[in-house]
This record gives sequence, structure tokens and C-alpha cells, in this order.
Amino acid sequence: MSAMQEVLRHMTAWGFTKMEPQPRAAWLVMTGKLSTTTQGNVPCEVWIDHSFERPLKLWVTKLPRSLPRLVPHLGPDGYLCYAAPGTQVIDIYDPVGQIRTSLLQAAEVLEQLLAGKMKEDLQEEFFVYWDGIYCFHDIERRTSGRAELLQLSDNKMFVLTDDVDRSRAKFARPGRNIDEFISQIALITSSAAPRPLQENWPPKTVSQILDWQHEMDEACRRKIRDKIIAAYRDKAPGLLIVIESEKTGYSYGFIVHELQRNRPSDHRACDQRIPIFDCPIEPVQMLRLDDKYLAERNIPGRTTLAGKRIGLIGCGTIGGFLGEMLIKAGAGTGGGELLLVDDDLVMPQNLGRHRLGFNYLFKPKAKALADELKIVLPSAQVRGYNNDAKDVNLADLDLIIDATGEEAFGHWLAKASPCPTLHIWIEGAGVAVRSLIKHRAEQGCYRCLTEANSQGELLSVVGGVEPIFAGQGCEGLYVPFPASVSIQAAALAMDTALAWVADKPWPTLTTRLTDYTYEPATPDCSPLPHMGCPACRS
Repeated sequence: MSAMQEVLRHMTAWGFTKMEPQPRAAWLVMTGKLSTTTQGNVPCEVWIDHSFERPLKLWVTKLPRSLPRLVPHLGPDGYLCYAAPGTQVIDIYDPVGQIRTSLLQAAEVLEQLLAGKMKEDLQEEFFVYWDGIYCFHDIERRTSGRAELLQLSDNKMFVLTDDVDRSRAKFARPGRNIDEFISQIALITSSAAPRPLQENWPPKTVSQILDWQHEMDEACRRKIRDKIIAAYRDKAPGLLIVIESEKTGYSYGFIVHELQRNRPSDHRACDQRIPIFDCPIEPVQMLRLDDKYLAERNIPGRTTLAGKRIGLIGCGTIGGFLGEMLIKAGAGTGGGELLLVDDDLVMPQNLGRHRLGFNYLFKPKAKALADELKIVLPSAQVRGYNNDAKDVNLADLDLIIDATGEEAFGHWLAKASPCPTLHIWIEGAGVAVRSLIKHRAEQGCYRCLTEANSQGELLSVVGGVEPIFAGQGCEGLYVPFPASVSIQAAALAMDTALAWVADKPWPTLTTRLTDYTYEPATPDCSPLPHMGCPACRS
């Protein structure tokens, strides 16, 4: 008996009937009743993937009359969300057991929502029910001030911004026009987390919006009413209202259309009528795309690099990948700046393990990487210097990162650096990656580590590493290792930088083995200064 025949046999035994004709070739669709412990049997429709690779889908086809129009986990068409997307582990080798588990989970969720025990989940699922046109929220300023609305010509999406030039740079695409959208804008805060109402949903008029807000936050309702009245009196044709929930940190909005549609033709100055309440509204889904959000989303609650002035010296195989990581962690945003320093060019032999590609051949690495990072995040403040780092003014930086991998330069920088300094390099032919940061006087510097290594101490691997070169001739020699090692080095430097900016306990010397034919020699630690070090003790 095939797996599908076995599934069909069990589903039939559980009281389900195969639908005829089948609506979709890729799915087995059956109808029946889902049994709940206290709420009885609920008619439903079950969809089972023929390949057993996709989760079971379930629609409730008939609900009790006493159930509110909107409940959590149940869509307007009866679709039951019994498990968060991505949380189910599908067992393709036990389809019967998998389907039984899914049905039991669906019955448990249905049991609770029918009993009214999941009302708070409506707040979390609000945006499932707030379906409307998309508007990108590119507001950096957290205080009140002027905002403008743009519209993208190709998809008609909106962009709400407090810096038109910055947003135009972010959304510029070949063939796309970015037009100013004429509308008044009101930014409002609410102390309540939004949740859908059980009637008149979704709201279609100003009156229904105000009724809905009255149930959640009366102060917010008054703000909305006052903003709409003010726009009406200003004879504005429409109004975008964006509401930020202080409880959740997320925003939602709506557009009031045809605001002047009911204005009397003989309107006089003494006429106090405000015919706004039946004006149509359109929900707007706000999608945050400001730099602060992009940097913080993946590390919530942690300090980012926003607002810091960071110098990255060396834009080669480590620095290229590291530069992108720094930008995505907030470097160059929030009033900060990322300085890139490298006096070399992008050469053909670099392409195999560098972040930069063919389009930057024979261009200065620092300026090429700066251009590339401006594509990654157009609003970032990034500057490239095609100079020897010794000739660049490194004053007023918060952090200097040495990604050159050059020992002699590291020694010079250990003495010359005016601020916390992080060194990142690759040991031997990709045997290990190491980072060393010095941001306090009592910590050993890069030169101190070199002195210790010369005495057989603080080595990365047992026995140390010997230099291995490939290529031919003096000018063609290089150290062979794959790009994956460079990325691991960049990641280690990134972790160290984030620990530094957050003032998080972190060993100043860290090592990550990348070749497991070697044995690690030194655990992560914080070496003390070497007595008589010419860089940090002179």
C-alpha cells in the first residue's frame, strides 16, 4: 500500500471524506469534522500535500454563530493558522503520524479560540488583518517635524520620509520615477497595541476609524479627529495618518480620501459643520526601512555601531567582507562615519576571494568598496581613501580596525593609534583566524603579542604556523586560502567590535580554528602588556 493510500485509509477512519472532484492536483482535499474536547465537532476542510513536504492546511467551513467575526489564528475565509510558519518540522517518512499531529494541534488551537482564551493574540496578529497598500517608513528623526510622502512609479508604493534625498537614493532604480505625493501627513503616537474590532472591520470610513480607536485609546482617537478636522479646514484633498504604538514599537496608517467631498458649495466662514465622518479611508501597511531599524532588527536590545566614527584599514580579502558587516551593524549611520583606507588596486588575482568583483577591476580598493557599500546602504556615510594609512589623519575616530594582515604595520599602529584598536588576521595558509583588541591601558597590544609569539607563547596552534606561499616569482607569491576563511575572519572581527561597542565582557585575544588538522594552543584570553614593549610601554 502506498503512503497516500495509507493516509487516505486513516483519514477515512477518522471520519473524513474525499472531496469530489478534487480542486487541486497537488493536494488531497478531504472534508469532515474536527473534534474538540469542550466545543464539540467543527466542520472543516483539510488539504494534504501529495508530496508530504508541505504542512497540512485546514479551513473551518462553519463556525458557531456566537463566535465574533474576528478571532486570532482564524482568517476571514476560515483558514486556521494552527502553527507559526517555519516552526513545524515535517516528517516525510511518517505522513500518517505527521497528519495526526497536525490535526491534534489544530483541534487544540480551535478549542482555545472558540472558548475565547486567545484574545490577546489578536494584538500580535493585527497586521494580518490590516491589509492595505504598502508604505515604507524611512523616518530617522524620533521627534516631531516635517515629513514628506513619495510614491514609486512602478509599484505605486509610498515612501514616508524626513529626508527626501536620502530616500530617493535608497529607492532609485533604472526606469523608476519617484514622485512627490501631494497629501498632508500626521504622525501620531498611541499607548495601546492595535487589535482588530469585532464589527465594522476593516474600517471603511472616518467614523468607523474613530469608533475603533475609541475602544483602544481615547486620547489617540481625539488626536486623529483633530488632525482630520484641521486638514479639512485647510481644504486638503486627503490626509495620511500614521500611528506608532508605543507598546509594540510598530506603526500602521491609513489615508483619508475625498476629504472635501461633502464641503457645502455655499460654505461660509461662520459655518461650523464638519462633514468628514463618511469620508472613505484606505489602510496603509507601514514597513520600517530606516537605518536604525535595519541595524537593530537582527540584534534587538543590543548596541549597534550607529553614531560611531570607525576607520577600517585594509580593504582586501578580510576588509571587503568586514566593511559590509560593519554597515549592516549600523556603521556610517546615526551621525557616524565609516572611513576606508587602502592604497592598493583591485587586481585580477584578487577576485577569487574578495568582496569586490569584475566591475571594480583596476580601481582603488578603498574607493571601490565605498561605492559598493553605498549600494548596500545608500544612506550610509562612507568615505574611501586611496592612501597609505600612515598618511591619513586617524584622529577623532572611536575605533580603528586593522585588516591589513601586515605585521609591521600592526606594530606601527599599536603605537600610533589614538583610540581603541582592533587587529584581525589569518594565521598561515588559513589555519586559524585571530583578533586582538586593545581599548584599555592594562591590555596588551599587537606588538606585545608578537613578542609573546617569538617566545613560543600565546600561539594560535600547537607548534605554530609556517608561512606557505603559492604562485611564481617574487611578485606573484601569495598565501593560499579560500574565501570562506576571510569571511570567518571578518565575522570574528565583527563580533569583537559589537562586544566593544556594548562594553560587553570579551577576551581581547580570540582565536577560531579553521583547519582541524591542527590543535589549538591558546584559549581565548586577555594578555597583559609585555614588559618593555616599545609600542605601548615606551
